[in-house]
Amino acid sequence: MAEKILVLSGKGGVGKSTVTVCLAEALTRLGRSVLCIDADVGFRSLDLIAGTGTETVYNWLDVIDKNCDAKAAPVKKNGTYSVLSAPSEFSSSITCESVEDMLGQYDSDYDFIFVDSPAGSDEIHSFFAKACNKALLVVTPDAVCARSAEVAVRKAENANEAIETRLLINRFNKSEVLSGMQLKLDDVIDITHTQLIGVIPENSSVRLIQNGAVPTNYAMNFFTDCAKRLCGEQVLFNIKDFY
Repeated sequence: MAEKILVLSGKGGVGKSTVTVCLAEALTRLGRSVLCIDADVGFRSLDLIAGTGTETVYNWLDVIDKNCDAKAAPVKKNGTYSVLSAPSEFSSSITCESVEDMLGQYDSDYDFIFVDSPAGSDEIHSFFAKACNKALLVVTPDAVCARSAEVAVRKAENANEAIETRLLINRFNKSEVLSGMQLKLDDVIDITHTQLIGVIPENSSVRLIQNGAVPTNYAMNFFTDCAKRLCGEQVLFNIKDFY
């Protein structure tokens, strides 16, 4: 059975989608099979960021409505992870039950399923939260983002009391922390009340993935550490990277 991970944030622009595809790449390199699902109905962009947009034919609403076989809907990226796009508009057939059934059709095919959710918290978040067993809260180290993220993760937990939530701090800049321009890691943890699983430093190669950039080995090392933790490995944080 796949680990189903809902990727959350409170506000937009924190890098959820780039985090999703980079973690998928890291897990693939570790020998895991990964499916990334875009849950941002109407504003879908995960296929563009992953570079599979031109190959996309079906989305997960097609799976729900049985317009295609579930196995035919995801698009594989260069032999690595797979991407399942979001529909262009909402439908009455999108319900808590249909979303759970749709995800369940991929349970035996993948080790990890990431659900890249839209920013904020609304009904679609509740549907996917109920169907996932874990949530990954993506936050940039600023007070506005951290506060809104705390609200989003509590709503996910209200939808699914059993969901296990972890925190990933993205776009961390050590010099800005030392100068007081960014929150310290401990402050972000305290505001969100969520256990830390990964920290990704600010890096233009990650931020510009949607423009065709390839993450550097330096950046991917941090995603790999986080991926190993998702797999249950005990990977220590190197404190000198952050203070």
